[in-house]
Amino acid sequence: MGRMSIEVTGVTRFFGPTRAVWQMNMTVPKGTVTGLVGSNGAGKTTLLLMLAALLAPDAGSIRIAGLDPAAQPRQVHQAVGWMPDSFGTWDSLTCTEILLTFAAAQGLDKAMGKQRAIDMLSAVHLEEMAHTPARVLSQKQRLGLARALVHRPKVLLLDEPAAGMDPRSRADLRVLLRDLAASGVTVLVSSHILSELEQMVDGVIFMAHGQAIAPASAPSAQPRPDGGDGAGDAEHAEDTDGAESTESIDGADDPAAPEP
Repeated sequence: MGRMSIEVTGVTRFFGPTRAVWQMNMTVPKGTVTGLVGSNGAGKTTLLLMLAALLAPDAGSIRIAGLDPAAQPRQVHQAVGWMPDSFGTWDSLTCTEILLTFAAAQGLDKAMGKQRAIDMLSAVHLEEMAHTPARVLSQKQRLGLARALVHRPKVLLLDEPAAGMDPRSRADLRVLLRDLAASGVTVLVSSHILSELEQMVDGVIFMAHGQAIAPASAPSAQPRPDGGDGAGDAEHAEDTDGAESTESIDGADDPAAPEP
């Protein structure tokens, strides 16, 4: 697979007669943070669910961390961390108990799961809430991120992680994602607002109408202060009408994708 950690070729997905993703092509290099930008309904969540082996494509092929989600779903679940844009928690469980449950589901032994829960709560600044029921959290995104990272994934898929975060939490997220990329983890993070991602990504893939696009008016991500170059390649773009703003890209509505 070379340096590419994610490879998507001709991927299509319908929900009944509605086309959610259409002949999508893209590659994401290993050890980078890449933004997936498009308006609500552009197909971002559907694509991420297919990458996470939680939804099967109708056509096309996917390779993620060297694995085929259609043929190797369990291995993909072990190699990939997935954070949906909204998720439920077992409100009666504490933050630590939730992380221990997910660690066990990923095959970590009890001692390792306990240590990873401690480490991840510290990484997302929830150590003081370790024994607090999850229902009291004002920003459950932090717990969702810890949950996605508890098993040391090779690839991290984040669907609108900054939504609802305060400025400090967004700054913390940026630092954490850059540290993960520096350690070799590949991060694909979606948003419908480009400015949320500008200071954390190496490159951007734009989506509209279920496809990767290369709109003339949509610039690449602003270079980061550390000099990172553009990463992420949206190939064979078929829709060049694009968007008039980098803040929002028009996309066809797709039905709500199933939550894992």
